[in-house]
Amino acid sequence: MNKGDLAYSALEERELPTDGWPEVVMMGRSNSGKSSLLNALLNRKTARVSAHPGHTRRMHFYEVVRWYLVDLPGFGYAVGDLRDKERFSRAVDHYLMTRQAIVGGILIQDIRRDPGAEELMLRDWAQGRGVPLLVAANKVDKLSKTAAGERLDALGAQYRVPVVLVSARTKSGITAIRDTLLGLGLHGL
Repeated sequence: MNKGDLAYSALEERELPTDGWPEVVMMGRSNSGKSSLLNALLNRKTARVSAHPGHTRRMHFYEVVRWYLVDLPGFGYAVGDLRDKERFSRAVDHYLMTRQAIVGGILIQDIRRDPGAEELMLRDWAQGRGVPLLVAANKVDKLSKTAAGERLDALGAQYRVPVVLVSARTKSGITAIRDTLLGLGLHGL
C-alpha cells in the first residue's frame, strides 16, 4: 500500500481499523473543501472532490506512515435520504466519542464564514477529549491579504484554538498543517 491510499472505508464499528495506529480526523462542513485539502496534504488526488458537496458518506481512512488521516462525512449538505443521513451521523458521533486512536483533529472552515453551532460543538468535543485541534481556515485565496488577516483574527477569537490560513487550491498553509502533525509525532506527509 502506498502513502495516501485508502486503507479502510467504515460506517460500522466492525469496519474500523484494529491496528491501533494513531488517527487524525478531518472534519467540517460539506462545502468547506475538506476533500481538496486532504488531497493537498497527501500531495495526490486520492479523495473524491465534487462540485456538489455532501458525497462523503463513510469514514475514509487514508494510510500515511503507520497513522491515518480520516476523512469524516461533512455536515450541512449531505446527499441522500433522511435515514441514511441519520445513520452516518450516528456512526460519526459514536466514532468521535469512543475512538481511542484519535490523536488530533483538523477542523476545516471556509474562511469567509463564521463558525456555526456544529463547528463549535466539534471544538468543544476536542477540548473535552483532550484532542489537539487545528482550525484550517480554507479558501484564503478568495480573499485579499487584508481581509484574510481580519478573518484570521476573528476566527481565532471565536475558536480560541490555533487557526491557520490555507488554500487547498494554491497549497498555501499546507506546510503549517504538516508542521503541526509533526509536532504530534506524525511524519510522512
